[in-house]
Amino acid sequence: MISKRGVIELAPGADENGLAVMLADLVKANIEASPGKKSDFDALKADIAIVAEDAQVALTLRFRFGHLTIFDGIESVPDVTVRGDSNTILALSNWPVTRRFGLPFPEPRDKEGIRNLAQIFSQMRRGAFHAYGAILNMRTMLRLTRIMSVNG
Repeated sequence: MISKRGVIELAPGADENGLAVMLADLVKANIEASPGKKSDFDALKADIAIVAEDAQVALTLRFRFGHLTIFDGIESVPDVTVRGDSNTILALSNWPVTRRFGLPFPEPRDKEGIRNLAQIFSQMRRGAFHAYGAILNMRTMLRLTRIMSVNG
């Protein structure tokens, strides 16, 4: 339990999915460390599927206004599906977030953030990384990016 509203739980079977456990710990640490991330967490209502193709692992993040349940595999029809290799998916937690507006872009002097962003866009251009439904769910993606990023 994180607060009266903020709950993160693993659905039955998800505790055996290493990526699910890692993401649960990441989200918990991030929202405990930042009131802004907690605010985004409390406002988010979406199902996000994540598929790490190289590791043959899939999971669903079900956000319900301050409650996150992580399922092993894909549950229902997700609002957004992120597919790629595990390194690129994990690199999303280092996605640079501007301090001023909380947008997912590096500050001009953040060389590591720029390299990380370039790696992700390179994977997208090659067709090795996809975020299906991201354009139609831009507000969800901005909130998810801020919650998942260890930056900002």
